[in-house]
Amino acid sequence: MEKEVKRTKEKAITLIALVITIIVLLILAGVTIATLTGDNGILTRATEAKNKTEQAQKDEENILNSYEDKLNEYTGIDWDTVLANVQKHSEQKISTAIGVGTDGRAVNMDLWEFTLLDDGTYALNDEEALNNSIITAGYIGPIIDGKIEGVIPQYIKNDGDSDFIEVTDLTALFYEKNLTEIPKIPSTVTNIALMCQGCSELISVPKIPNGVLNMQATFNSCTSLETAPEIPNSVTNMRSTFAGCTSLITAPKIPNSVTNMQSTFNSCILLTAAPEIPNSVTNMRSTFAGCTSLITAPKIPNSVTNMQSTFNSCILLTAAPEIPNSVTNMRSTFAGCTSLKTGPAIIPSSVTNMISTFNSCTQLQGTIEINANLTEFENYHDCFGMASTANGITLKITGNCPMLNDLVATKSYNSNIIL
Repeated sequence: MEKEVKRTKEKAITLIALVITIIVLLILAGVTIATLTGDNGILTRATEAKNKTEQAQKDEENILNSYEDKLNEYTGIDWDTVLANVQKHSEQKISTAIGVGTDGRAVNMDLWEFTLLDDGTYALNDEEALNNSIITAGYIGPIIDGKIEGVIPQYIKNDGDSDFIEVTDLTALFYEKNLTEIPKIPSTVTNIALMCQGCSELISVPKIPNGVLNMQATFNSCTSLETAPEIPNSVTNMRSTFAGCTSLITAPKIPNSVTNMQSTFNSCILLTAAPEIPNSVTNMRSTFAGCTSLITAPKIPNSVTNMQSTFNSCILLTAAPEIPNSVTNMRSTFAGCTSLKTGPAIIPSSVTNMISTFNSCTQLQGTIEINANLTEFENYHDCFGMASTANGITLKITGNCPMLNDLVATKSYNSNIIL
């Protein structure tokens, strides 16, 4: 009996010891796990150390790159050396092409669409965008704090290319992207049409390189852009370049190379002064249409042929510029200029279209000599529609226009307009 009691006690002691051992092991396991994974755990600190090391390496690389960039600003990039040694970007996973950016370093080509053009150079977009059938952005990477990742490719070597090829076309590159600034534009580029169209948050743009020819709609509807970049002497096409830039305050100087200024500043509602128009310009259709703050019109050079809607709805304009002998189209030129008091002294015989030219110019007065070559009603209907209707004013029309009587007679009910 005593032996049985003794064996029972021994079993109880053994069981208690086992339970205590398990509890101790659990406590030790908890401490170990906490030591490894807690806020100050070994694994956490190791991860932090790894991240700090990687960040330090990136910071060091960025510093070295900035030193290299500064050096390149003074000495220029040795492109022969760069192109002979550059390798595919380390983060590039999909594209097999090798791209070199404006800084002379590899570009991640997974972030860019690109197309080989007929002239043997590259465009940074797909064929549909380049043909304007479906406009898409050529940059397909992330936008971080209003900036793209990396820089713009200046050279590309794709499968089948024997050497690196220049990037010349940036059509619709950042179309409707939420960018606040764009990086340096490659010096090889000639076409930046629609490059930033619809970038409503854009506030900063880089220098436009010499060699760019086409700036059609480059900054169209960039509603936050207040300052325009300098336009290089190579540019010929400025159609709609700043159209819809409702925050633009000052217009840039227009170089003598420009021929097309159709809608260049259309709806720039804060623009108060127009730039000088060079003798190279031929098309001024809707150039300042909707510029509701424009006070003074520029001199029109004797090269312009198209002045359709040039100052349409410029409601603060009080005096019209003289019309040169080169102009043929004056359809709606001053339509909606409700403050216009002084019209052009002479409408030359070169003009063949005066449809709605002074429509709704309610304050128009003084004398206008009209020598325009108007032969049919379709060429001049509504020329003075709702014009010169303010009380106490008179508009006198003279000239050698063959339809002069009919031109005035169409508004014969308005006693303020007389021959």
